[in-house]
Amino acid sequence: MNTTFAVVRSGDVEAFAELYASVFNAPPWLDGWTMPAARERLRSLAAAPRFEALGAFQGHRPVALVLGSGERWVKGWVLHLREMFVATSLQRNGIGRRLLEQFEASLLGKYTGLYLLTSTRVPARSFYAACGYAPLDLVSMRKHIGA
Repeated sequence: MNTTFAVVRSGDVEAFAELYASVFNAPPWLDGWTMPAARERLRSLAAAPRFEALGAFQGHRPVALVLGSGERWVKGWVLHLREMFVATSLQRNGIGRRLLEQFEASLLGKYTGLYLLTSTRVPARSFYAACGYAPLDLVSMRKHIGA
């Protein structure tokens, strides 16, 4: 089926909540997202300043999404790519690469670069490396503070 790409506005991200939950509840993540939590996650990301998103559709059905938000750094604005996901049944057929390429092209002139966080132990790391992303010399740290 033909895949089309379109800008997704902040008020429209909830249409991707079911897809988000299904992708991240599948291996290798096995996160356990509920629909209310997935909707809340996407709404909160869409509320960030300088929100940017591009969706992939087959017919009217959402099949992939990439989204992020702008952050001001010393030499200009950079985009923090916060989420990218492709329907599990459509992964490894080029939709994600085309989506990311079109997303990056839509950001030209607005941002000096992009950065993202991903695990060292998931296929996403290899995907992003194949798309030209390189590791940074940073450490991600975490501390639990309650419930």
